[in-house]
Amino acid sequence: MFSQIQSKHRLAFAAFTASFILFLLYLLLDDFLFGEEIRKELRHFVWLRLLVGFLFSGILGVLTFYLLQFNFRSLRSLTQLLQNWTQDVYEDSGEAEREDELGELARHFRIALYQRKAKEENVSQEALGKKERELSDKIQKFFHKVRLHKIKNLDITVFPRSSEKAENDYANIIPTADGCLGIIAGFPNYGALESALKVRLEGMISLAQETTGLRGEDLLYKIDRAIRSTPISYLNLTLFYLETRNGEAGILQYQKLPAFIHRNGNTNVLPNSKQIFYDFRSNQRDVKKVSLKRGEFLVVLSDRLLELSSGNAETHFFPKLQNWSSNKEYKNSRDLTLDFGRFLEAETGKKGLSKAAILTVGRVWD
Repeated sequence: MFSQIQSKHRLAFAAFTASFILFLLYLLLDDFLFGEEIRKELRHFVWLRLLVGFLFSGILGVLTFYLLQFNFRSLRSLTQLLQNWTQDVYEDSGEAEREDELGELARHFRIALYQRKAKEENVSQEALGKKERELSDKIQKFFHKVRLHKIKNLDITVFPRSSEKAENDYANIIPTADGCLGIIAGFPNYGALESALKVRLEGMISLAQETTGLRGEDLLYKIDRAIRSTPISYLNLTLFYLETRNGEAGILQYQKLPAFIHRNGNTNVLPNSKQIFYDFRSNQRDVKKVSLKRGEFLVVLSDRLLELSSGNAETHFFPKLQNWSSNKEYKNSRDLTLDFGRFLEAETGKKGLSKAAILTVGRVWD
């Protein structure tokens, strides 16, 4: 029975008992020290003296209980924190600790506990992010392997031909009945979802590649309708077709970086759409048409490059690129792509170049 009583009650009862026993010992000692006459007088007040001792001991026990009550409040909070720590539960008891040593200990332990919680959350988020990056990289590695087909009177280069990094845009060129169709597609962020959406685009392009007898313009419209069938938010997209016979090129673009045409030793910036992301809700297609002569090259770059270059495109990226390629006559699309790659590496470093996607097509004599 006594073992079931709380410690603070036991200590208060022990203080009362010890005080009262000491008072009884004092009475016995008092009777022993005084003479017979005085002892007789004191015996008349023995019950009064016992009552005073009982009250004094009771007051001492109550004060002990009252003081222990405050200390045990901090101990109870500390006990709850220890229990939460062992069970990996992070809940605030809502009890305020006293301004004493035990309260200070409880506060320090609470701070340490929540610092540990924050650290574990950061570690778990980092581990989750790392796993997602690894998964998205694996998805990109499996599907992004460009197989270029020889197309009469066209010179084509795609960089990179294969990619193991999920932040790299998807790029490809496929033959059509009258020329070719090209695509660059990517997202500002990267992850498993974005990689899966690029796989969907790759599936569309793969099916379109098996289609025979379709002109590039018709195929562009079909792919545009197919992409609109499933909303894909925050998609940077450039679709274009090029007719081999007359050099007509139609460009449907939803990204910050416009397309370029390199002609007569100069890199010219083509007009770009005002919409940064692909608008799958709109039925309008703003296909801009240009003419590409023999010996000229159409170049499409990934929007990822703007993230790595300082400033905006109009004031920094475009002039630097134009100055770099000024007065250069490229023999083929491969030379142009390699030279643009050297420019990008000089601007953004090798890390930036690993995120670049460059698609180049030119009209040549077969």
